[in-house]
Amino acid sequence: MVRVFRLREPVPMSATLAIHNEVRRLRAQGRRVFHLGFGEATFPVHPKILEALTVNASERTYLPVSGLPELRARVAAYYGRRFGLEVAPDQVMVGCGSKSLLYAALQAVDGDVVLTDPCWVTYEPQVRLAGLTPRVAATSLDDDHCLTPESLEGCLAEARTRGGDPAALILSSPNNPTGVVYPPELVEGLAEVARREGLLVISDEIYALTAYGETPHRSAACFYPEGTIVTGGLSKHLSLGGWRLGVAVLPPGELGARLARAMTGVAGAVWTTPASPVQHAAAVAYADDPEIDAYIAACAAIHGRMTRQLHGRLAALGVPCAEPSGAFYLYPSFGPWREALRARHGVESCRELCRLMLREEEIATLPGSDFGADPGYLALRLSTSQLHRLGDATVDRVLELARPEVSDDEFRRQVCPDLEGVGERLARFIGSLEKAAVSG
Repeated sequence: MVRVFRLREPVPMSATLAIHNEVRRLRAQGRRVFHLGFGEATFPVHPKILEALTVNASERTYLPVSGLPELRARVAAYYGRRFGLEVAPDQVMVGCGSKSLLYAALQAVDGDVVLTDPCWVTYEPQVRLAGLTPRVAATSLDDDHCLTPESLEGCLAEARTRGGDPAALILSSPNNPTGVVYPPELVEGLAEVARREGLLVISDEIYALTAYGETPHRSAACFYPEGTIVTGGLSKHLSLGGWRLGVAVLPPGELGARLARAMTGVAGAVWTTPASPVQHAAAVAYADDPEIDAYIAACAAIHGRMTRQLHGRLAALGVPCAEPSGAFYLYPSFGPWREALRARHGVESCRELCRLMLREEEIATLPGSDFGADPGYLALRLSTSQLHRLGDATVDRVLELARPEVSDDEFRRQVCPDLEGVGERLARFIGSLEKAAVSG
């Protein structure tokens, strides 16, 4: 008798990881693929942080589940200095990347979770893994795809009409997939709704130190400290994604204490604690060090310049796209060429568009539907984080190339020569659609 094992349906692989694997496969075949599908910052590790990791390489004992006490104190001070938050060390929790801390926080939620359309690919799967129901609030290009208080209120009302019980909101600024920093007054308005409605806000601020535009980043915790969890980490602004070091700043008082108990319970059962050497190195990364702060600013400036130049190319081609001001993402829609895409290529969804772009122009992107968008909106998420060639550069070289005196032409030549190739292929692609529309 053959035994049939009973298994649950698997959670699909993260779309961002899947496209990264596909690009690796194609490049191994010798194809020149422009990789705009993966949001991994790849600047060199700052030598002070690298030295701290090396010095502490022999640290091998389990650290406290909430994190190395010295690191928690450094994080608390850092969030006060950089973001104007009043944080005590016991409000800080350290985890294996901010993703694990987001999931631990969701395990403490008792009710539905409001997400935005679009939002990061991991939010909805995590909500469902936690046994919760996602409630999606719509956004539009008119508002740069930012959630508005009115849209949030409408989502809450509709959810309750359908028998739901919203208990939390996940907010992301600077945003993935759009690269937009929420204006402070908008964050304040959303915080007011959350306070009035009794929502816990999980504010994903992993890109906070990559903001480069005129819109300043303001944490939701500035306006709603008693009901906001802030998540962050080292992966984006210091290019340390593979180190898997995330932090969460919990609210003060009884709510924070309850969340700490719940989240450390999840951590103790799942990951215990991040690697000891990495936590010791992270204590240096969160120190009050002007050299590290200057390096963070330089990396953000380079991310911003690459992303804005690509946005300029899209704008010149007539592609609708919110103007980015943080992170390294763009969220264009190819809706103006909907009829031409259907007639010439049989493309009716953003996933089909994504495949077409990879096949025809060797540009790897992600479909907007992976971020919760209507497939017919024909949105793609583009990332510029893989376009630069500074992974093996020195810190001094990064600082030099981040100077505003470097001309645009010199910047592209020295930092991101592939940007020209991407622009040319996008122009060729849209040109072919324009011709198809005229001939049709």
